[in-house]
Amino acid sequence: PLPRPRRLMAGAARPPPATVVHIHFGMSGQFKTAGLGVLEATPNTRLELVSPSDNLVAHLSAMTVNHGGVDLFEAKKSKLGQDPLRADADPELVWQSFRKSRKSVGMLLMDQSVIAGLGNIYR
Repeated sequence: PLPRPRRLMAGAARPPPATVVHIHFGMSGQFKTAGLGVLEATPNTRLELVSPSDNLVAHLSAMTVNHGGVDLFEAKKSKLGQDPLRADADPELVWQSFRKSRKSVGMLLMDQSVIAGLGNIYR
């Protein structure tokens, strides 16, 4: 039998404390959703999210799947650079990183501590 993936339930009778999920898909990660009872866990399923009230289940396979509280969120956020899609991003911080670094532009664009979210696995 396959090992059960970690399971997080939505819609519990009493709201649980905030749960933060950190996911890094890598080159082959997947996020599949379907109605309850449709998806079957595979050896690569790392996390199952279930919402009985919405008749919804999600299976996630990824290189990294960690969960914790708000402290996990704060620790991850503190290591990220500016998010170019956010209105409150500070482009000057990005330019400062570019000016003081000896890395190539391509390497800086992939550096999550400079610009969050751009990563390029095919560079």
